[in-house]
Amino acid sequence: MLLKDKVAIVTGATGGIGRAVIHKLCSEGAKVAGLYRSQDIVAEEIQSELAEHGFETSFYKGSISDEAYIAQTFKSIKDKFGKIDILVNNAGITRDTFLAQMQIDEWKAVFETNFLGTYMCTQEVLPYLLESSNPSEGKYGRVINIISISGVLGREAQANYCASKGAVIGLTRLLSREYSDKGIYFNALAPGLIETEMIGHLPENKRNGMINSTNMKRMGKADEVAGAVLFLCSSLSDYCNNTVLKIDGGMLR
Repeated sequence: MLLKDKVAIVTGATGGIGRAVIHKLCSEGAKVAGLYRSQDIVAEEIQSELAEHGFETSFYKGSISDEAYIAQTFKSIKDKFGKIDILVNNAGITRDTFLAQMQIDEWKAVFETNFLGTYMCTQEVLPYLLESSNPSEGKYGRVINIISISGVLGREAQANYCASKGAVIGLTRLLSREYSDKGIYFNALAPGLIETEMIGHLPENKRNGMINSTNMKRMGKADEVAGAVLFLCSSLSDYCNNTVLKIDGGMLR
């Protein structure tokens, strides 16, 4: 198993990608803590599904823009599992509208979750990763930031979202420089159009336009993103650091 005895935290745990990531990491031997904001029923479903297969998980409800929640939750995870090896920053929201009509509250809400939440989770996990990492013994910490192809290419009516994801790319690159010699690797993952509830608000013509601008002429699946996350979490990616990995089917624009 690629992640035997590893302990991972996944934010945005009840969304389509988060759910797939948790299943994938557990299937490779990891113990996983899922952070979610409001979907209690979905969290219970995921935990029940995994328990049936003997996988060890724990779920924690709260907002990743709440500093006290993050501090207490990460401490609880360390107390429960004994260590933390991996953080997958997956939580994200959209408030799409053209810049001329965008309200400051829409800008702030997206940045609070997408950037500030990622920053706070990463800041909180660093001492735990440093504690469990030892490069001389082949022990490495991993932080995987799920961004979006929008943060790489830009996307109309998403100024707040694209800027927040672009900021996460900058944070990823900076921290990979600061911590790689301490055995902590930072990478970002940029999914394209993925078949989850998050694209439900897209009009059909816009969705079809995005599909047609993709070489593979289809939407991606959450499990395909989860496979890339597994790669970045595992020893298969030991020489992968400071990277933005695109999982977009060859999106052209």
